[in-house]
Amino acid sequence: MPVRVVLADRRLSAFLFDKDGTLLSFDHWFAVMRERARRLAGELRLTEEEHRALLRFFGLRPEGGRAEDWGIIPLPRVDAEEATARWLAERGKGPLPAARNLVSRTFRAVDEAFPFERFLQPTPGAGEALRALRQAGARTALVTHDTGEAAWRHLQALGWGELVDAVVGLDGCGERKPSPAPVLTALRALGVPPGEAVMVGDTASDLQAGRAAGCRLSVGVLTGLGTAEELSPHADLLLPDLRGLSLTAGPR
Repeated sequence: MPVRVVLADRRLSAFLFDKDGTLLSFDHWFAVMRERARRLAGELRLTEEEHRALLRFFGLRPEGGRAEDWGIIPLPRVDAEEATARWLAERGKGPLPAARNLVSRTFRAVDEAFPFERFLQPTPGAGEALRALRQAGARTALVTHDTGEAAWRHLQALGWGELVDAVVGLDGCGERKPSPAPVLTALRALGVPPGEAVMVGDTASDLQAGRAAGCRLSVGVLTGLGTAEELSPHADLLLPDLRGLSLTAGPR
């Protein structure tokens, strides 16, 4: 019988987390996107000005750091690839099918070679929360718009591979948040009913997915893209970060 954790006077058996902006900061994506741009510029022999324009499109300042508008950094992986391919094709860098192939190969090659362990930054309290849940015997899952393979790589790089029971990425479910389907897929993998689960995320779509799936709680955190004003209508609890998760062991 699953162990229950008490949060906000509710007994819960499973915690589902979004990844970027919830468990991880977005910092690593700045380096990943810069390397993707560098490789694409080399493959296509972009001019310096074209390379700088690509960096800005990605959400990066050419001289370093993130641009103000985030660019395509927050997009789900498949959307980021499609947006990049279209951007290149519209600028005469080959037909769209060829651009899609090049972008997909380039993004995959960068991900496979990238030293994530050097750049990944947990959000405050993320590792402690996962360890506390594991110690309590609760089940945990990641519900992300990244691919499942990439998500597992990030977990392993942080030493969290044993702290998460299941990952549902874009390649593991035909629908995206705010659809409840990814959350329900994760709950089936955990063997936990929605009424004993909590969804934790940094965007309205995370929280909407949790509510639509029937999760007992939807918890918003202010460590990612969503503001308090954006998250409050969809959150049962709103926390500055995961250090605010006050967990106690409950009866089995």
